[in-house]
Amino acid sequence: MSPVHQRLDLSDRVPEQPGFDPGKALKAKPGPLLLRFAAGAATSVVSGILALLFGPRIGGIPLAFPAVLVASLTLIEEQEDSEEAREDSRGAMAGAAAMAVFGVVGGVLFEVLPGGVVLVLAAAAWLLVAVGLYGLLWWKRRPG
Repeated sequence: MSPVHQRLDLSDRVPEQPGFDPGKALKAKPGPLLLRFAAGAATSVVSGILALLFGPRIGGIPLAFPAVLVASLTLIEEQEDSEEAREDSRGAMAGAAAMAVFGVVGGVLFEVLPGGVVLVLAAAAWLLVAVGLYGLLWWKRRPG
């Protein structure tokens, strides 16, 4: 089976750590970027309409749907390969889990603590979960 068609598992380790290459980012084509922007904008518009019609509790639900991710993963899979798309989906899941923790902490504490304190605590919880999942999913373990 060719490397492109072999089954990829989210628990598989990758040979290199995630990183950012500004040179590669500058080579991005406008079409795929516009598609990602449009997907995100459409999600925001739907969320706004739902908030106006049914209130902010319902309107906020679509914001949890990573519309940009759908377009991004498709483009990455087409332009790069399945392994790159898998890594982006792994990062999106870690980010979504961290944002869920942020939301839960905020939802529980906004009724009992001042807003600024809640935001700091929720951000700290987000950071702990995000860094923890990063370490769990990408940190290379030393043999031994």
